Amino acid sequence: MPRGVCMNRSTVLPRYALMMTAAVGGLLATAAAAPAQVETKYETYTATAANLSVGSGEALRINVFRWSSDDERQKALSALGEKGDKGLPGALASAPSAGYLWTSETLGYTLRYAYKQALPAGGERVMLLTDRRLGSWSRVPWNVAATRDAGDDAFTVIELRLNRAGVGEGKMSFATKVAADHAAGTIALDNYDTAPILLKNVKHEPGRDRPR
Repeated sequence: MPRGVCMNRSTVLPRYALMMTAAVGGLLATAAAAPAQVETKYETYTATAANLSVGSGEALRINVFRWSSDDERQKALSALGEKGDKGLPGALASAPSAGYLWTSETLGYTLRYAYKQALPAGGERVMLLTDRRLGSWSRVPWNVAATRDAGDDAFTVIELRLNRAGVGEGKMSFATKVAADHAAGTIALDNYDTAPILLKNVKHEPGRDRPR
C-alpha cells in the first residue's frame, strides 16, 4: 500500500458491498432480458406394416420434429410437376430433417418432408417422405406382395389417415404413384382410396418433449 494511504475495515467493507450489489444486479438484469426457453414437442406415430412381400409385420415408429414450411412444400410440388417423382429427393435434399422413421433396422430413415392436414370430419391426414426407400439399410427394399419388382425409387412417400381418436391406416408409394394435391398444397399418393393398405394399427401418440 502506498505510504500515507490508510484503508481500514470501515472503508473496505462498504465498497465491497457496493461492488457485490452491482454484480448481482447485472446478473439479474441479464437473466430478465434473456428470452424464455420454450420446450419443443414432437409428434409420434406408430404402425405395423402389412401386405408386403418384404417388410410385413415390421413395427414402425415415426417421430416428427417439425412440419415442412410453405416454401419446402412448394419446392416439392414444383419438382414433381417438372421432373416427376424422381425429382423429389433432389428438391428436398437440403431441407432440414423433419424427423425420423424407425423400423427394426439399426439405422433410422430421415424425414425430408412432413405435412399434416386437418380433415373436415375430424382427424388428420399426414404426408411423409423419407430420404431412402424403406428396407434400404438391410439391402432388401420393401415391396408390395402382389409384385416382384421392388422398383428403384430412392425414397418412400407415406400417407396416413387417422380419425378424431388418433387411430387409422396408412399407404405407401410402393403400390401407387406420387401426385400433387394442389388444393391442399402438398404432395400425396395418387388414387389413395383404391391403393392397398400397407400400414395397419396406425396411432398418433401425444406430443412429447423433444430430446436435447
